[in-house]
Amino acid sequence: MKALVTGGNGFIGSALVKKLIDSGFEVRCLANRSSSRLQSLPVEIVQGSVTDRAVCAKAVAGMTQVFHLAARATDWGRREQFFSVNAEGTRNIAQACAAAGVRRLVLMSSLAVHRFIGYVDGDESAPADQNRYGYGASKVAAEQIVHELGKGGRLETVIVRPGAVVFGAEDTTAFIYMAPLLERGRWTHVARGRPLICCSQVENLADGLVLAGTHPRAAGGTFLITDDLKLSWKEFISAAIVAFGQKERTLSFPVTVARTAGPALEALYRFVGAQNPPPITDYRTALVCKDFHFGCQRAKALLGYQPRISLQEGLRQAVDWYRQWKARERA
Repeated sequence: MKALVTGGNGFIGSALVKKLIDSGFEVRCLANRSSSRLQSLPVEIVQGSVTDRAVCAKAVAGMTQVFHLAARATDWGRREQFFSVNAEGTRNIAQACAAAGVRRLVLMSSLAVHRFIGYVDGDESAPADQNRYGYGASKVAAEQIVHELGKGGRLETVIVRPGAVVFGAEDTTAFIYMAPLLERGRWTHVARGRPLICCSQVENLADGLVLAGTHPRAAGGTFLITDDLKLSWKEFISAAIVAFGQKERTLSFPVTVARTAGPALEALYRFVGAQNPPPITDYRTALVCKDFHFGCQRAKALLGYQPRISLQEGLRQAVDWYRQWKARERA
């Protein structure tokens, strides 16, 4: 078994690479940036971007499975940037897979394909109808590209949507920015943190991705891979603060204030030409103002998926790693 992981040098990608190696795969990674997470692993690295068709063709050659994780995963940027990487990059990888005779392509998608209208126990049948935010809209387009290719019968395709919050050790995407507040017991909620979310501990997600790439019943399907928990934002943040050994000292803003502040700050930052995102955005406030909870019953029933690592253990691992990372950064 030979697997390509695009974005294999990332937070989720590197966890998947380790899981694939443990499962007996020969692994190749397509990486566009530093591959420091992969230095000690027996992997082949192809340097380049999914926006380059020639690089994609080189990367997929000889592979049996391709796990496409490379993406522009942020809530800040121009719409065309998201579509260039997330939609057209997916098209390049998918077409290269079909041409090379790859057995199965697994696309890492996102719950951001859904509008933030309020979901409790949502499932794979919820409409992928996001158009307001460039990230979510580009993921909708990526899913459509993969669906169409799968219909042709030349390639087995699977779509995976992780929880709204992915967490664990080596998270330089979100946790290192959350941790400075959490380690002091501080956080600012919206609506007292009552809205529900769903999360995915990164190793649980890697387990689900491997099942998506190997299980016979996964072919042609879309699967939610979450930790099978129904948590409020307050419960998740409280658990993280406990993992830091702190007492909780949180504040809360009303929904109306948050939903006004996000777009206003975005407009200001765009007006002054800021390169970095504001601390509050339209996307982020939309995510926390209403329930956004989805279950993973389909993956459990069809693929035998079961999350192994608990919320408390996953947060403990994240906190331990963060403290080590911070010490190295200060050295």
